[in-house]
Amino acid sequence: MKIIKNFLRLLLPPILNIFYLLKVYNKLKKILLGNKFELEKNFYNRQSFILRAILKNNPKTCKYLEIGVYKNSVFNCIPLKIKNKIGVDPKSGGTHRKTSDAFFINNNENFDVIFIDGLHTYEQCQRDCINSLKFLNQKGIILFHDFLPNNNEEHKTAFSGDVWKVAVEILNSKNMEFKIANIDSGVGILKPKANHEYVIMPELKYLKFEDFYKTYYKKLPIINSEEALEFIDN
Repeated sequence: MKIIKNFLRLLLPPILNIFYLLKVYNKLKKILLGNKFELEKNFYNRQSFILRAILKNNPKTCKYLEIGVYKNSVFNCIPLKIKNKIGVDPKSGGTHRKTSDAFFINNNENFDVIFIDGLHTYEQCQRDCINSLKFLNQKGIILFHDFLPNNNEEHKTAFSGDVWKVAVEILNSKNMEFKIANIDSGVGILKPKANHEYVIMPELKYLKFEDFYKTYYKKLPIINSEEALEFIDN
């Protein structure tokens, strides 16, 4: 790749160089979207933390639940026996074709690791979290995606949505160990302790992206990826 880059630089003026154009595009995208902070750029993503949580358990017996499977991009990476992993999505992927609400109504299994990446609305993510807490084994871990929207565009449901409000509620709940890895749109990691209690904050319901950035972003327990791996282990 380095040889190709150097060759193209010799042949093409900067304005026509594809790598230069991509760099300019990424900078313009940040400006146009109004990104408010920098996410890590390294070799980790949500799968990294899910797999680490599974390794903390016994991979031979670990039970895994994924809410919001879509095209199985995460689900197919989970190296567990098929009988030990469940994926719930009303449209595609996974093992159960239904909403998470419908799944939990009839569920009688407990899980060691749960990943929540379903409908990106505050209310739905809140229900998924509360329901997951009911079916989490002792010392289990719940992970979330999209806790750090970077601009108003990402605050739309099609992207990260406003699930950051659940992060705020978890932070203000009782007996919850909680961190957010500053990568991949924000990966939440929740380790509930004994006698935990989820606290609902109705005042969050109608808040917008600017409220998130100006009031709540700096209060969140944001850590880097390597710190997140240590948090899962400890």
